Amino acid sequence: MNKLIKIIVIFAIIVNVINSLAYPKYNEELILDGSGSFPAQWFTQTLDHFNFQNNQTFQQKYYVNDQYYNYQNGGPIILYINGEGPVNSPPYSSDDGVVIYAQALNCMIVTLEHRFYGESSPFSELTVENLQYLSHQQALEDLATFIVSFQSQLSNAGHIVTIGGSYSGALSAWFRIKYPHITVGSIASSGVVHAILDFTAFDTYVSYAVGPECTKALQAVTAAAETEYFAGGIRQQQMKQILQAESLVEIGDFFYWLGDSQIEGTQYGYIDELCDPLVEAINSGTSGIDLITVYSNYTINTWGKNLGTPDEYATAWQQNITYDPSKSADRAWWYQTCSAFGWFQAAPSQNSIRSSMVNMTYFRTHCEQLFGDSIWPNVNAVNLQYGGDQSNPLLNAAGSNILFTNGHADPWTQASILNSNYPNVEPSVMTTCRKCGHCVDLRGCPGGCDLPNNLDQVRALSLKLIAQWLNINN
Repeated sequence: MNKLIKIIVIFAIIVNVINSLAYPKYNEELILDGSGSFPAQWFTQTLDHFNFQNNQTFQQKYYVNDQYYNYQNGGPIILYINGEGPVNSPPYSSDDGVVIYAQALNCMIVTLEHRFYGESSPFSELTVENLQYLSHQQALEDLATFIVSFQSQLSNAGHIVTIGGSYSGALSAWFRIKYPHITVGSIASSGVVHAILDFTAFDTYVSYAVGPECTKALQAVTAAAETEYFAGGIRQQQMKQILQAESLVEIGDFFYWLGDSQIEGTQYGYIDELCDPLVEAINSGTSGIDLITVYSNYTINTWGKNLGTPDEYATAWQQNITYDPSKSADRAWWYQTCSAFGWFQAAPSQNSIRSSMVNMTYFRTHCEQLFGDSIWPNVNAVNLQYGGDQSNPLLNAAGSNILFTNGHADPWTQASILNSNYPNVEPSVMTTCRKCGHCVDLRGCPGGCDLPNNLDQVRALSLKLIAQWLNINN
């Protein structure tokens, strides 16, 4: 009787996913600040998992959401993997894909803050010497060490499923490949498993996602900014003041921020807020500094309120080695890209939205300014270790029970798995709509996903596969 009731409840939740969560309330962060309901806990973590003569440890923060877990009967564990930023709570919003799956399958959600981010830094200074302990390899070992210890302290603990988005989506897939004895399956949402040095395909995809009319408008913004910048003097100063980007004193930093503010509107589903005012302005004959003023409304009121600040793009900001939980993520993430992944979004040679000032010379120089000339990514080594290069069948990710999910408007699809060579054990699915961006299956779209979309079907597929991996008959 209890099993029958459980099956009925799970079926009802799946129906609810399909019928009422097609257009979820948007959460910019995959993890919101629910710290009042979910107290921080701490795990004593090994600093260097690959040097057994080094017995140093540090305190690593984690959170638990056990709202849907039955301690008496036990149940599965969702290990939600975090990436390059602070963590203030576990996933808990009813609109979050992770929570939907946990509720349907009576899972406990456990989430571990990534080393060197938030309050989980082993050091008070992010010197190059200290940053040698920041790597995806160490992060994977952190996850394994932590979750095995955590699981052993629960009575009747069930199997573990990993879920992550973006870089942590890659970690989720790699964790399943490396530790198939610890986890039974993985959701890799926008999982960027392909390390790419010169990532011009990123911006090329942005042009495709926004369409030709918006592409021309964004190119006009870049051209106007170049004109004002190279005019120097009061004109350059006035433009930076309008954009509230006075802190960006280096030419490469300024144009990298300008390009990033444009493409992140696409990446995170703010296409309408980004494109519509600019296209309207262009069609009405607006140009030059007046077009920059139109664009500033987006950078200040949409990008600035949801995605970042120009200050974070300044070389001086990223050179600060003093650890600050709220400010040091930029330096830490640049170290990971400069030392391992690349993903340098250089301007394409043709039809580029970004300024040509954003090129591989800029990225090489920037890495040297931050970490010295010895730090440069060997992306081939990363791809050889885990797979992920779809252009090379020998380097295509080969795991089992891994679902790659991506969003139609997300340029990071070009570093993920879109057409799996192993669809029976490593399927890939795309959430399709104009605003369906980065990690859309977990976070939804800002203001709701536009019609038509298949978000409900993608979430239902994810739920179905997780249940199969856990041997739950739903």
